[in-house]
Amino acid sequence: MIKELLDNKASKEEIIEFLSNYHAYDISKMIEELSEEDRDYILDLLNQEVLAEVISYLNPEDRHEVFSNLTLDEQVALVEELEPDDAADIINQLEEEDKQELIKNLDEDEEVLDLIKYDEDEAGSFMTNQFVIANINDDVKMATKKLIQMADEVDTIQTIFVVDDEGHYKGQIPLKKLIKTKYPKTVLDILEVEPTFYVFDHVDNLVRHLKHYGGYDIGIVDNNHKLIGMIAQDDILDIYLDEAQEDYEKLAALPDTSTDKNAFLTALHRLPWLLILLAVSIPSAFITSNFTGILTAFVILAFFQPLILDAGGDVASQTLAVTLIEMTKKDAKVISNGLKEIATGAISGFVMGVIAFAVTLIFSFILQFDHGILIGLSVGLSLWLTVITGPFLGFMIPFIISKMKFDPAVASGPFITNLIDISSNLIYFGIATLILGGLAAWLTSILNFQ
Repeated sequence: MIKELLDNKASKEEIIEFLSNYHAYDISKMIEELSEEDRDYILDLLNQEVLAEVISYLNPEDRHEVFSNLTLDEQVALVEELEPDDAADIINQLEEEDKQELIKNLDEDEEVLDLIKYDEDEAGSFMTNQFVIANINDDVKMATKKLIQMADEVDTIQTIFVVDDEGHYKGQIPLKKLIKTKYPKTVLDILEVEPTFYVFDHVDNLVRHLKHYGGYDIGIVDNNHKLIGMIAQDDILDIYLDEAQEDYEKLAALPDTSTDKNAFLTALHRLPWLLILLAVSIPSAFITSNFTGILTAFVILAFFQPLILDAGGDVASQTLAVTLIEMTKKDAKVISNGLKEIATGAISGFVMGVIAFAVTLIFSFILQFDHGILIGLSVGLSLWLTVITGPFLGFMIPFIISKMKFDPAVASGPFITNLIDISSNLIYFGIATLILGGLAAWLTSILNFQ
């Protein structure tokens, strides 16, 4: 829509009036589709307050580019308009030299300075230090008065946090509950104590907490349990979505899922992972090359090889997904769940193996291959063992990785699939060599002797 206005040479006044009808988020999505020149032109038309809101909604790459193109004075003015947590995100994206230069020009009491010292995966990097505080000794009238006084200065008034005289967290009160409560009740009478997080807690803890306890504004405390910040519900949802996307990227062996890069940069970014996976798959090809003798003697084995490999990879990926989900639960029973997955694989594999035996027998009869029963036995038994091995690896690999204090999501689908390919080839050709290369040859020699 905004592009049409620019194409039709609309005046500045017309564009400003048009944008005034839209939320900052909608404006950010409109300008993301524009060229750099048109984007900068539109941003120059916005007043400082709206500009700050729009920039906070831009994707990280565009936000960094827009902010970096501003003069130092413009950056300082914009930081003063931005919410402290949004400003911290932008500042931490800058090059170290530019970051330090900007920090030197900010007022010493600028609230964002307290937030930029935290790592991006710590709770402190997501919190805001602008929130409503009431003292535990206040009555509801005093708490309501404080709420009204602070309303213009804070991010949200949905939750009133309660502290003692030393600033220690004592609880919190939902806005609705405060409004409904009548004097002479006190804050102590109506406060609700909710779990809090330390400022250096990993963001994964917040995500797991959200899943089990639902959404509410979370208090952030220091090592002395003094309340120093809060994370609003909408920010917690953003954290949850970011972590889910990150886990999906790991599971799919993707460096990232950004669609903002061009095809060349995307390919360049993914190439190292693809080369690693290629290197992991080389042993599988090497194993196959060492069984050319049995493949030459029984060509039908090549026909069923994809069946064995695909079945193993499928059940391993299923078990991997179930295991990762189980690990996120508060009362996770990872080992018992893993054993159940392996047992499920054994049952499913047996049924699949019997079916594969019958199908192989029919194919051998139609194509007039010798030793049809032994070929069917090789395929059926291999499929059964492979479908048992798949869940075993799909469970054990993320379990071991988690015990090593690494993120189990790095046990990506493609990585697991390559390991299954290696083990499946070993099982398939090993059993085929044992049955067809040994037992079939022995039976043939007996028949020829007779």
